Amino acid sequence: MILTIDIGNTTTNFGLFESKKLKTQFAIGTQPAHTPDEATLHIRSLAKSHRLALSKVEKVILCSVVPRMSSLLIQALHSSGVSSIQVIGQDVFVPLKNRYTYPEQVGQDRLVGAHAALKAFKRDCIVADFGTAITIDVVNKEGEYLGGIIAPGLELSLEALASRTALLPKVELKVPPELLGRDTVNSIRSGVLYGCAALCDGLVSRLKAQYAPDAVVVATGGSGQLIADHAETIDEVRPHLVLEGLYDLANA
Repeated sequence: MILTIDIGNTTTNFGLFESKKLKTQFAIGTQPAHTPDEATLHIRSLAKSHRLALSKVEKVILCSVVPRMSSLLIQALHSSGVSSIQVIGQDVFVPLKNRYTYPEQVGQDRLVGAHAALKAFKRDCIVADFGTAITIDVVNKEGEYLGGIIAPGLELSLEALASRTALLPKVELKVPPELLGRDTVNSIRSGVLYGCAALCDGLVSRLKAQYAPDAVVVATGGSGQLIADHAETIDEVRPHLVLEGLYDLANA
């Protein structure tokens, strides 16, 4: 069994692969423990609640954009009997030609997602990841990561509206009954949801026109399916794209 972990700013996703298939997937909020002992207790409780036998895990492979969380999690896994732990960007490197001007600035999760999409579709790909931030990345069929775009995610937009305005409330994200908001809550929902879908369509259309006209557009991330339901440019939805990419790299 191989355990894959994708540590994001808001959510940490776990995927347990057995016999080349994703057997179990779950997510928790990314809230770093204060000490290694707290992290160890947390990971053991988490494993128990999801019936995950850490003693049977042959290897853990993870990518992270939260260094403190990954450090504590690695210590906790070692304390729980997991000996083989690989970190993307340190122990394992994504086999793409990184064309970023400053390659070290690219989040490893973005590279893993681009690699997974390329391996799955074997053609130019545009990967739209809808998480805390929205990232839209381009990888070509020659295995070159060309770059990408970063924008605020849906939840981040909702939080910004609530925290930076005097009269707008914090709103739970739901699909509004119609495009035109007829009260404040649904006006916000419409603006954030359909605005994000329009942002996706607009940026993807421009990226295809300038860099990859025949690219397949793959959506992933926590809000990937939601945006795909309302955007016109998304071809495929792979909610666990990064976990699938991590598993592939663990077996490379």
